[in-house]
Amino acid sequence: MWLKTAAALGAGVLGLGVLGPAAPAAAGTGPAPALRAPAGAYDVALPTGDTVHVADGATTVTPGPGRDPAFSIRHGGGDLYVVPDDRLTDDPERYNVTALHEHRRPAAPEPRASGEFVTVHVKGIARDGRPGLGTAGFLNVEDASLGNAHRPLPGKPGGPCSDARWEDSGCVRLRPGTYSVLGLIKTLPSWASSTGSEKPLDFSLVGYPEIKITGDTEIVLDARKAKEVTVRTPEHATKPDLGAISHLMWTRGTASGQSVNEGVYMNDGATLEERVFLQPTERVRSGTFEAYTRWRLEAPAITMRARGLSLHPMYYPASYFSDTSDQFPRLDGRTRMRVADGDRPGAGLRGRLAVIRRKDGVSVAEQSNRAADAGARMVAIYNDKPGVNDDPGGYGTQLKVPTVRLSHEEGQALLRRHNTTVTAAGVVDSPYQYDLVFPETGRVSENLNYVARTRDLARLDNAYHGTGSMTTARYSRRPWEEFSIAYAHPFIGAPRTRVEYVSADPKTTWSAMAATPEQPYNHAFPVPKTPHLTMGSGEATAYRPGYRGTQTWFRAPLAGGVNPQAPIARTGDGIRFNLGVVDAANNFAGPSSSSFPDGFVTDFRVYRDEQLVAQTSARANGVLTTTPEDAAYRVEYDFANTAPWARLSTRTNTSWTFRSAHTGDTTVLPVLQVGYDTDLDLRNRTRSKRLKLEVRRQDGSSVPLKSLTLQTSFDDGTTWRDVPLRKGTARLHGKGTVSLRVTAEDRAGNAVVQEVVRAYELR
Repeated sequence: MWLKTAAALGAGVLGLGVLGPAAPAAAGTGPAPALRAPAGAYDVALPTGDTVHVADGATTVTPGPGRDPAFSIRHGGGDLYVVPDDRLTDDPERYNVTALHEHRRPAAPEPRASGEFVTVHVKGIARDGRPGLGTAGFLNVEDASLGNAHRPLPGKPGGPCSDARWEDSGCVRLRPGTYSVLGLIKTLPSWASSTGSEKPLDFSLVGYPEIKITGDTEIVLDARKAKEVTVRTPEHATKPDLGAISHLMWTRGTASGQSVNEGVYMNDGATLEERVFLQPTERVRSGTFEAYTRWRLEAPAITMRARGLSLHPMYYPASYFSDTSDQFPRLDGRTRMRVADGDRPGAGLRGRLAVIRRKDGVSVAEQSNRAADAGARMVAIYNDKPGVNDDPGGYGTQLKVPTVRLSHEEGQALLRRHNTTVTAAGVVDSPYQYDLVFPETGRVSENLNYVARTRDLARLDNAYHGTGSMTTARYSRRPWEEFSIAYAHPFIGAPRTRVEYVSADPKTTWSAMAATPEQPYNHAFPVPKTPHLTMGSGEATAYRPGYRGTQTWFRAPLAGGVNPQAPIARTGDGIRFNLGVVDAANNFAGPSSSSFPDGFVTDFRVYRDEQLVAQTSARANGVLTTTPEDAAYRVEYDFANTAPWARLSTRTNTSWTFRSAHTGDTTVLPVLQVGYDTDLDLRNRTRSKRLKLEVRRQDGSSVPLKSLTLQTSFDDGTTWRDVPLRKGTARLHGKGTVSLRVTAEDRAGNAVVQEVVRAYELR
């Protein structure tokens, strides 16, 4: 719903770094040197104060304090650009994330061969007919000359007209040829300047993916030619709540195989209306073209009905007034309220919907809380000018009652009806969710009215175990995308189940994450620091229509494990590790020791022939450089969760033993892993005494087990009791939180010893 940052996991792509080289520890000198932090992930601060986190295959954008823009995303020439939408007139090189990370200067202009050029002026028109604010991109679709040139709209009057990749003008010099000229146009509310800095109503993708330019000309990018994208879900009631539309992305590939990927990434509240528009186009004849929109639809978060009136209430973005969802009041259920004029002195507000006119210089929080103190049950702030406005007038104050915004026209209509009654309905946690990607391939069609029928989608029945609220996100990726990006949303009612539908398309892959407890989307209200365990679902998957599957999250026990996408493997004299904790569904998290008390404590150690050769309390992710000779290795991973919220799986210790020598090719090592299966409820409790153990080798080979033993403890590991196993199945005796200790060895000498304290609750 409102989380301003995306989870750091995405698309299930690994970020491997270097754990070594690690020299053997000298006798008597203490532990081996700490391992270097893994490479492949980095953070870049943009000039605006926004932060971009990049990990292989995943990009996270965190707006700076008090900021809530959309972000234009571009990827071409090996560089990633993340341009805040309120800085479109800046040189994009200021927001070249790759260059900023590498501390290199902006690329020098490419040398241009002499020859005939033509002059192209470009201008934008918004959907309301006023001058349009946005950007225009030019790409020669035959040979990719000019790279990915952009011009801001409207350009600076009298600005230079050149063949440079960027100029602050609405003019560009091109050689005659066939081009893609596409632009993103913002339509601003009527009360704002059409080219101002206020939050836009919506975005429109307009232009021509293939147009022949033979002489001096003017190209008009007219958003009035764009058609609205709509989505209907016949089986479930849905409404485009905040964050319903997150992506408007496109790619243009040239005949020579090069491509430029672009788009706008809209966080919750980036636009005033959850609407998006695309201009229909002719089918391209040279190269490739695709555009898509990404939608997240749930049960309507808030609706209001009054006899004879059409109302479209919308919550304010929660990030204006809270850090976590429990700090942001919402209506849960249905209620009828009399309407009262919250601006009229002496008006009786107790138990009523206070309708209040927005005022410059007075914050929404002040207006709403004043009405709440007078007894108002809910507050509706209507704009003081035609249309809508979600400007909070200030940040950092919590609301006391549910507060929505209405248009100027809706507020006026309600107040003209004295003592009218409003029926309001709110859904805090939708029991269903749609994640939908609608690609337009080769062209943008005339019909952009999509119908999402469940029979044409994949259904994923998700069960979220544990207690308290969580954070979830789902990542999509098309074949041409070089990374995946998504905003995470709070999942307030955990533990519970939710039916989640996703687009079923062989060219759209999906992965997911869940974090517990809920991650804060602000830090305006200081609270004690607490660690968050973030789990990824593994390899990205494409689904077929009608597919039905299940997915569990945080199902006990949480035990030491290997990232399923990065098995422990050896290449030459390097052994790759990516260790952390896994749940019963093999979802993986890679935590590291917290920098504050009452957090996570991790310790990763590698022994070669009983000599400690590497150790770190940071994330165990990377490559250890070792000796070529055959040797016995013991890898130990300890994880302790000392956070106050931790009730189960508070400590897990795992030791893996195997042999390894130099390899010519990448070889997955025969490391043993333990799986646990028992009948748990959503709070990780059970009355069943049955526990089944499954021991498997991560390389998939089948070697018989030499031994398998189980011990249990009901006093948090102080004392242990042997439990008989029959074909891997045990019957436990006792009540309370059970701790588990498993020891297994196969006939090749590979072994694992794993201990989980407070694994689950036996009732």
